[in-house]
Amino acid sequence: MTIPLKDSTAPNAKAALARLEQLKSQLNLTPSTVSLQAPKDMAAERAAADFSINALARLWAGGDKQYEMQQKAYEIIKNDPELVVQPPRNILEFTRDEWREFTMGQIYRVAQLLQEYGHDREFAYEIGKAVNVYSESFSMRFFVHESLFRNVINMLGTKEQAQKWNDDINNLKVYGCFAMTELGHSSALRDIETCATFDLATDEFILDSPSVTSTKWWIGGSGQTSTHAVVISQTVIKGEHKGHNWFIVQLRDKVTGELMPGVHIGDIGKKVGHDGVDNGWIQFRGVRIPRSNMLQKWVQLERDGSYTPAPNPAVMYATLIPERLSLIIVTTQLVGQALTIATRYGVVRRQGSKNEQIMDYQSHYSQLIPAISFMYMVKSAASTIDSQFEVLTAGGEMNPVDYLNHMGDMHAVSACLKGLTGWYGSEILETCRRACGGHAYSAYNGIGQIIGDWGVMTTGGGDNVVLLQQTARILVYRLEQKLENDEYPELKFKSSTHYILRAKEYLATPSWPVHDVTDAIKNLRLLEDGLNAILVKRLNSIRQAMAKGKVLNDVLMDCVRVAEMHCAVFLFSDAVNKYGAPHGPEGIDKGVYSIMHRMTALWGLHTLVRYSDQGFKEGFISPQQIKAVEEQYLETSKSLRKQVIGLTDAFGFPDFVIKAPIAKYDGNIYEPYFETLLQAPNSVGKTPYHEKYIKPLTERPGTNN
Repeated sequence: MTIPLKDSTAPNAKAALARLEQLKSQLNLTPSTVSLQAPKDMAAERAAADFSINALARLWAGGDKQYEMQQKAYEIIKNDPELVVQPPRNILEFTRDEWREFTMGQIYRVAQLLQEYGHDREFAYEIGKAVNVYSESFSMRFFVHESLFRNVINMLGTKEQAQKWNDDINNLKVYGCFAMTELGHSSALRDIETCATFDLATDEFILDSPSVTSTKWWIGGSGQTSTHAVVISQTVIKGEHKGHNWFIVQLRDKVTGELMPGVHIGDIGKKVGHDGVDNGWIQFRGVRIPRSNMLQKWVQLERDGSYTPAPNPAVMYATLIPERLSLIIVTTQLVGQALTIATRYGVVRRQGSKNEQIMDYQSHYSQLIPAISFMYMVKSAASTIDSQFEVLTAGGEMNPVDYLNHMGDMHAVSACLKGLTGWYGSEILETCRRACGGHAYSAYNGIGQIIGDWGVMTTGGGDNVVLLQQTARILVYRLEQKLENDEYPELKFKSSTHYILRAKEYLATPSWPVHDVTDAIKNLRLLEDGLNAILVKRLNSIRQAMAKGKVLNDVLMDCVRVAEMHCAVFLFSDAVNKYGAPHGPEGIDKGVYSIMHRMTALWGLHTLVRYSDQGFKEGFISPQQIKAVEEQYLETSKSLRKQVIGLTDAFGFPDFVIKAPIAKYDGNIYEPYFETLLQAPNSVGKTPYHEKYIKPLTERPGTNN
């Protein structure tokens, strides 16, 4: 059965479109030399790509099958008014209440389509991904249920518990949220106050919020939607504190929507982004749940109150790893859209003494092109990280020792990935905003909305400074074990810390043995070795400083910097393994391989330039080498100037997803931009508050001028 769409040409919409045509006839919309030139410039830029844009788009999508499904999914959703806001309405003008309701409507509609396409779950999932790309609010609101809530139950629950809940999660018979953060405690999980006390007499836990700061805070989905939550809490059994555990807690009656006894919830209210997500606060007052609602994969609690703790408390936080890894998707979606807007505008906008395309200015291309290379590095590393995460989970069969070894490595890479993408992504977005001049200040051109939605990425899921510090501690520990005991864990995948295996060799190398930087471009392993050597030397300096009495806080910013660099080098090393050779393997388009090789080289240069201070501090890189690297970096960016449209086209964002009229695919930006404004409510006509505020001022008696 095909579920019918609502008529997107309802009478009010038809009237608005008729009004638009009437306004256009009254206005002077005669094309100018500037407006006629813009589509020509866009076409010329697209033709200048020295690779197949379609082939690169297929690589970006994950292969031919994924690309074809993606295109089909976009076609399905773009005219569906329950999933994509149709003209003359504009999602970028929504109020908070409109955002909340429309986003929940998207979830409802996607649930219908998942049922309709149930025979093809893979394609049904692709429809959900397409809606994710269109709306970050939908993406976040659905992700909390589909990933965070689900992951806690599957990673920390027994097989029996997972089987009990997964069907209801899959079919949205329950709607879940992730209750970790508290008003007074976010990254400092050891200090959370929510308490679950075991009542031996009734075989139940009693949940309480003992203070104002114990209120669960920022809990996505809880404000208006969620029926259930996974809650991390202090645990008290027979009067003894047993550390943290996770519990499944019902928040609302599934039929009436009323709050359960003892549960108090409110909406967080207006935020600077994600207005479609109903973040909420939660307090518990004597809420009772059965013992079976305590997740017990790693811990056990018997009926008589006998408690077996987890082999390591760290396993209770393992669910944060997939949350941080999800930033890969968010980065490529949000930052990728902003880069598409900025590059398209940059090639059609002309100004200057010679009427240049603004993309031709070094201040433009030298900032945007390395950012584009970052997108390709992150996207490329996604498959590697996904496969590593599959090793970590191992279908739930990995023994505790192996699990902890692999989890430490995954924590290190996920924590630093969150730090690097959060901060550099923010920098890129601001670069994109500035690159579009005053037009980026218009909400209709999308970048402002993207920046608002992105803001949470620098703090949600853990503060970047804390996470990067944690990565650095793991790196320093690994280095110390290697140098002092010649120990390094045996892992089932190539660790992001693999360079530590060669630590003694790197420490014995006094300076970067590259005198002609072009040699490092011809052989990217030379560039990789230089970056690895810098990492080892900086980590060793931190280790030695702490051995001499400095505490962690004394070297905090050194730790943050080296951990951020570790992530950048990991992205580069992973890409070098795939695209570092001069020629690609059979089965990959030569043009695509060539551009990916160039993207990889640029990212390596960017990393060395960005973190050259780290090498300089160790005396490993000379001022002359830094100068030569910077010159090569700028020259490489310039050589890729004519590839920007092809590279961002391959991200595959349709115009209705981009939303920005200044980023139209065909380059015809000026009339659509004007039309967008004309469709806005009250954009033309008499001022509605003229009689109330303006007329009383202007009609006052006085001297006529």
